[in-house]
Order: sequence, then C-alpha cells, then structure tokens
Amino acid sequence: MESAAAAGLPVGSDGGIRINVVCHNIAVEAIRSQIAEPLASNVRFLECMDGIPSPAGPFNAGLAAATADYVGIMGSDDTLDPDSMRQWLAIARANNSAAVLAPQRHASGAKVRTPPVRVGRTSKLDPVKDRLSYRTAPLGLIQTSEIHRLGLKFSNGYKSGEDQEFSARLYFGGGRIDYAKGAGCYVVGADASDRVTSESRPIGEDFRFATDLVTTAWFLNLPERSRSAIVTKLIRVHVFAAAGSRSPADWTAEERLALSTVATTLIEAATAATRPLSIAEARLLAAIVDPGISTLELARRASSRKKFGRPATMIASRPGSQFAVEGPLRFMVSSALL
Repeated sequence: MESAAAAGLPVGSDGGIRINVVCHNIAVEAIRSQIAEPLASNVRFLECMDGIPSPAGPFNAGLAAATADYVGIMGSDDTLDPDSMRQWLAIARANNSAAVLAPQRHASGAKVRTPPVRVGRTSKLDPVKDRLSYRTAPLGLIQTSEIHRLGLKFSNGYKSGEDQEFSARLYFGGGRIDYAKGAGCYVVGADASDRVTSESRPIGEDFRFATDLVTTAWFLNLPERSRSAIVTKLIRVHVFAAAGSRSPADWTAEERLALSTVATTLIEAATAATRPLSIAEARLLAAIVDPGISTLELARRASSRKKFGRPATMIASRPGSQFAVEGPLRFMVSSALL
C-alpha cells in the first residue's frame, strides 16, 4: 500500500489515485488499525466476507468499486517501484490503451520474463505474435471501460487459475495492449509463494480452470491461431510443471490417468498447439499422454525439458516449426531479451 502511494501519483486527489484495500475474510478495522496516518484517511477499505480461500473474490470486489479511467490489482505482499504508476499511466493516456502491462521483477531483483514479446516490440501488441498468454496475471493498468465492455471477472470456484480466463479475454478481446518496457516494475514479494498452497491437489481439481476454459463458447469461437496460442501456453507452463512436480513414487495410477486426460483435452481443443514444441517438450508430452510410460521415465523427460541450451530443447519437434512464433528458438531469444 505504501509503495502504491509512492508510485508517482498523488493519493486521493484529482489526477491521482484512489487506493482500495479489500479486507478479505477479516474485519475492516483489523486492517485499518495497522495503517498509519495520513495514508489511512486516504484509503478506501472494502469488506469481502466470502469465506473462500481465493483471491478472485477480493479482486472482483476491488474492480467493481473502481471508478477511475484505469485500474490495477496488487497482491497483498507485492510492491511497486517508485514512480512506476505515473509512468504506466502516461503510456496508457498517450495511446488510449486498453491495458498497459507492467514489467515485473521479484523482490530478489530477478526479472520476470513475461510476456516474451517480439524483440523490440512494446506497443500495439499482438496476442499471438507477442505471446501474451504467458502473462497470466494482468498486472499493470487496465482501462475500466474495457473491463465493462468485455465483462471481465476473476473466476470463482477454482483452487488455482482464477485469473486465466480474465487475462485471456483481455488479451484476445481486440483492445490495444502496450508493454511498459523501461518503466518501473511491479515487484513480486518474497512471500508470494505463501499465497499458493504447497498442498498436492488432485490433478483434475487443479486443472479444472484449464479444461473449463477450452470448452467455453468464447474459446471455441476464437480463430485457430488464438486457440493454439492459449493451449501451447497451458501445456508448457501448467501441464509440464505438474508432470515434474512429483517424485516417481508419489504418482498413483489415477493421477497419471487424470494428467493424461487433461493433456488430451487440451490437445483436442487446439490440435496445432503441439506443433512448435521442442523435441524435449514433445517427448515429455508423449509420456504425459501415455500413462503406461513409467513414472521414472516421466521424471527423466520432465528434467530433460528444463536443460535449456541443449539441442533437444532448442530444436522444434517438427522442422517446419523451428522459426514459428512459439518455436523454441524464437521463444528463448525473446525471453532472454525482454
């Protein structure tokens, strides 16, 4: 909260910002009492007693209360670089942006390399060519009218992935998306991992956000290239992470079958999504789809996929996809130069 107040815009006055603090499943006074004056008097405290351990409720409550031209969301332990919001807003106003994506870094200083936009590209981003699907959390500034136009809401009822449909609809909604390269960062707090439980949840439950998304009328009405971009990301980031998150001994036959079912559902939703995968990625996906392959081999392939720089991670599994937007070489270069 203090970092938002120091992000370059006056708090609670014309031309400035209003800070909404959503008190999620806790009394407003319990939070207000921890905020010193004069900041506390310039903050609007909102109560959200939904009893659900998900950020979807408080995020939606904050967005619903927003009246400014642009709005942004923050996690409870994240911060903003000094002057960052002023810089983002200048870009948004100059371009009438539907959204301005903020550069991100961890509190440790490490850069968060998403979205891996085309080299040198910062304005009028294309959701496919600039791989916007890889920026799941819509951090930065979003035009309030765009939220209303697209009917954007964070999805309730999921243990994870509540922001997936929100960001996908935003990026593929036709509005202008800009990237604030060189501006101040959104800083992911060192305790951010505490917001995500380390509990190993059932695969089917953990991936309901993805399997639900690819069966919505909105997704099915997208062009093939858009569906493929979304599914390639879901496979690369989420399915592959799940495959490597457990030791061989921790897999049950039921969970292996569940992961295979998830992967198959995603592939069937956009069959072209697998074309740009690297050799190592394709080998891992084959092991995921076939639960008959041993868990030891699954773990070996999951580990091999992360050995970046080796030929199997840099060469596309299909020669014609080597220089595709989602091909491993272009993807890695864009990520490195972000």
